[in-house]
Amino acid sequence: MKITFTTSTGRSAHIEVARLNPYILTGGSPSRIKKVAEFLERPEIFVGERGHVVVNGYYNGLEVSAVSTGMGPSSVMIILPEIIEAIKDDFMVILRLGTSGSLQQYVKKGHIHIPTSCVRDEGATTAVIDLEYPAITSVELIPLLLKAAEVNGYTLGRNLWIGPVHTKDDLYFKERPSFSPRRHELKERIRSFIELGVISSEMEYSAYCILRDYYERCLDKRIFTGCVLAVVNDYSEEGLIDTSGVDSSKIDYELIKIGLETFSLFKKLRQGEPLNLDYVYSLLISLNPRIRQLSGEKDKSASS
Repeated sequence: MKITFTTSTGRSAHIEVARLNPYILTGGSPSRIKKVAEFLERPEIFVGERGHVVVNGYYNGLEVSAVSTGMGPSSVMIILPEIIEAIKDDFMVILRLGTSGSLQQYVKKGHIHIPTSCVRDEGATTAVIDLEYPAITSVELIPLLLKAAEVNGYTLGRNLWIGPVHTKDDLYFKERPSFSPRRHELKERIRSFIELGVISSEMEYSAYCILRDYYERCLDKRIFTGCVLAVVNDYSEEGLIDTSGVDSSKIDYELIKIGLETFSLFKKLRQGEPLNLDYVYSLLISLNPRIRQLSGEKDKSASS
């Protein structure tokens, strides 16, 4: 079933492609997506009339595509259906590579957040299903994402975090409500999310989870969605969002490496190769209660 517009050439209307590979990296930033080509064999880069970048190539024998989605859930709700419908294989793995702002004192600039679920603080996905419906990461990908991050130098409980993410449809007022005339209402709202352990705030991922569930109802194929977020500012309840000192190019490369490593692990798992994921689960169950993170106590798994 297709819901997207198609041109007279048979290509999608906005990203202007007819076919994509089953392993997909996405990101809002066109420059981040262009960097994916540096990791691929026989890369091809296409920039459409609307500025969306599409990269195709091979990574260790895997057929990989990368697509820029634009900013915010409304843009993703247009672009991601075109991506899904352009994949002809019987499965697809779609990873969002993005940035986020910390919502916890212990989550710092330069850390990585692997979301497990989304707080759907946006309206775009309600065109599909009401906000009571949960937006969750494909559980099959979570240990692979954590292992891929560990392979690339991140340590769970130290500079790598797992947990819910806040997905919003406004950049400046919802994450820092002190700027809004509705500040009292919005402050209480974001504070409640923080109190229950939401790790960071971003702008797109809920659309991935909702569209995955929608299309798995309509298509005879498996769809896996995951997300890797680079935290670009420390938490501050008041004041401007400070992203000074962030090396955006370095962040892009770190995200791409984690994404591509996740694809490699996924392929090995599908082929029945042993991955030794036991230590990932051991790390997860040995994490200290969050109250100890809030009090500044180092996690046992981070010091081992």
